[in-house]
Amino acid sequence: EIMAAMGATTAIFMALMSVIPANAAVSAPSRTHLLRHATRVSGISRTPSFDRRSDVLSRHQVHAEPIKGGGPLNMMMNSLYGKMAEATKTMKEDLEKAEYEGFSSDETVRVVMSGSQQPKLVDVTQAAIDQGADKLQELVVEASRDAYRMSKAGQEARMKKYFQDMGIPPGAKLPF
Repeated sequence: EIMAAMGATTAIFMALMSVIPANAAVSAPSRTHLLRHATRVSGISRTPSFDRRSDVLSRHQVHAEPIKGGGPLNMMMNSLYGKMAEATKTMKEDLEKAEYEGFSSDETVRVVMSGSQQPKLVDVTQAAIDQGADKLQELVVEASRDAYRMSKAGQEARMKKYFQDMGIPPGAKLPF
């Protein structure tokens, strides 16, 4: 009788989880809420073994791989997942290839950063060296900050385009 009730709880929980797209990120509190609802509907209390199963589910990202199985909705979601994965890969490659220059206020120091804010080059002129070690340090910091600011702006512009291409409206609150 207990096994039958646990089976009913599991069936209700799985039915509730099936309403949520399989590649959507579902937080642990959401799973806990669904589990409570499933146990309330079936009329039995949660058992330690069911808690462990819920804990295992909450530690894995549901959206880590495409949906298994057939059906038009699953095929559409798999297609969307594939497009998002390809677009993300392309965007990361573009950010690595992109270069942004930053200059000191007197343009005697130049710093080049990638779109992912990785420094690639520091170019110092003889005029900057002649100003002394302390001043040179300030100039390198200025140029680095300028390059970082330019790289960050470029990254944000690329992200905005990426989200537009995926059909996500500007200003949408995303879970990440």
